Amino acid sequence: MVGVRTDPFDVTLADLRVHRGSRHVLRRGELTEALVADVDARVPAGAQAVADVELDAFGGGVSVHGTVSSPWEGECRRCLSSIDGELVAEVREVFRRGGSEEEGTYSMGDEHLNLREMVLDALFAALPLLPLCREDCAGICPRCGADRNQGDCGCEEVVIDPRWSGLEILRGEVVSSQRPCAGEGTGQEP
Repeated sequence: MVGVRTDPFDVTLADLRVHRGSRHVLRRGELTEALVADVDARVPAGAQAVADVELDAFGGGVSVHGTVSSPWEGECRRCLSSIDGELVAEVREVFRRGGSEEEGTYSMGDEHLNLREMVLDALFAALPLLPLCREDCAGICPRCGADRNQGDCGCEEVVIDPRWSGLEILRGEVVSSQRPCAGEGTGQEP
């Protein structure tokens, strides 16, 4: 007989009603699809997500608070090197029968609730939008493409404010059209 496969983030509520108060729940599950916030950061498909939460029952719903965690990977926004780490997000949410996004709550059934949507939302919000391999990342050279974290590439960096770039044409004309004043360099007075 083939076993029934259940969602690891599904929580049965029967014992929560019997034992009033708080109940600790630890759920682990593999994400079937990648969770992508931006091209630079994602929770990869197959990553293990963990919900370590406390459930508190109240009339018509359940309060959930604790942490959600998962590994993440991405690329540094400055040097494009691969980076990875562990996401840990605090959660404090409410599940209600008939709950909805407009109401700001998650939906639950009479006998169970499923933490998966809350886990995905928390991980998505925790993904870094502009990841860095380190705070002082020097990035890549815009001229030669060398990783400046590995050392100086030797390229001379000339910074020109793009708002003034049109005037560079005049700079060449002004320099070439300058003539010495009468008497300069000749020892004669003007």
